[in-house]
Amino acid sequence: MKTTFKTIGVVVSAALLSASFTLAQAKSVPGDAAIPIAELMPLTMRYEADLKLSADQLKALDSYKKDAMPKRLKIQQEILDARSALRLSMLEGKPQVEREALMKRVVDAEMAHLKARNTCVDNMKAVLSSEQYQQLVNLYLQGLR
Repeated sequence: MKTTFKTIGVVVSAALLSASFTLAQAKSVPGDAAIPIAELMPLTMRYEADLKLSADQLKALDSYKKDAMPKRLKIQQEILDARSALRLSMLEGKPQVEREALMKRVVDAEMAHLKARNTCVDNMKAVLSSEQYQQLVNLYLQGLR
């Protein structure tokens, strides 16, 4: 069997293309981890003294964070994984039904993330006094500018 440079070139090109798809799948891009719709916990901890948080409030916030953070991190990883799989599916020209299933997976993960952020805001409202909460919101909105 005779191997030509053209055959070798085709094989190498195919291998490089396959490797680039694998890289595309493994790599996330800036838009894959969009800025959360509301992110108050880090700000609350940063401005703990300014907000004059009580020991009971700190305990409640710490408890919530210990429970919620692993769940949130898992959801965020699912978003990254689902978007990566969708990107690869699109680039490889997979069947539309497969792409749409992955689109739904992305949407479901994003919805879970939004619900988690919503619950966190509700928790802040419950733990902080109305004055502390308003101060926190003001600090948050200033940071968005």
